[in-house]
Amino acid sequence: MKDTQYIGLAVNKLRKGANMTLKELSDATGLSQGFLSKFERGQTTIAVDSLLQIATALGTSIDHLLSQREQSADKAQGPKIIHRSYENSVLYMENNFINYQISDNYAGMDIFPKLIVLLPAQETDHTVQFAHKGQEFVYVLEGVLTVKIGSDTYDLFPGDTAHFKSDVQHTWYNNTNRNTMILTVHTPNVFFSGEPDGKNLPH
Repeated sequence: MKDTQYIGLAVNKLRKGANMTLKELSDATGLSQGFLSKFERGQTTIAVDSLLQIATALGTSIDHLLSQREQSADKAQGPKIIHRSYENSVLYMENNFINYQISDNYAGMDIFPKLIVLLPAQETDHTVQFAHKGQEFVYVLEGVLTVKIGSDTYDLFPGDTAHFKSDVQHTWYNNTNRNTMILTVHTPNVFFSGEPDGKNLPH
């Protein structure tokens, strides 16, 4: 069973347990009934902000929904340690970043690995820097990644890495006309760190 199916089933169970119809959930979240129906059946992926809307409408949290997914997976077959490349799915999309899930074992883990494809940046995409708790490691797989940490700016090429504490103001972006692909590993694991509201996602 795919991860989207586990999460969808958890949402379906909570919605029915609350005697809420798809229309009522649609009205509460602004998401279409068609999309919600497909999501509950595991036929589509979902962005973090949309999952947050669903969790809020159901009186729960993203943390709880994802925990239900992992608990269901554990009951079915135990922890899924191996993740195949063909199983990669879109975890969420934000601005010009496409974030891919590359692990089936996020629950209870300290680190949060992702594969990210950065589309060519718009002029305003890299004007804001971020700071949050934790650490991050970035490995460039394809293309050129521009990283700004504090007042310093670096261009990273395939095979180059960056490793720094996230409480320093920072941002990264693709300043070329081709896609850039990177592997990132963050601490803490944002989905299981006690901050399930979707805020302060690593960037």
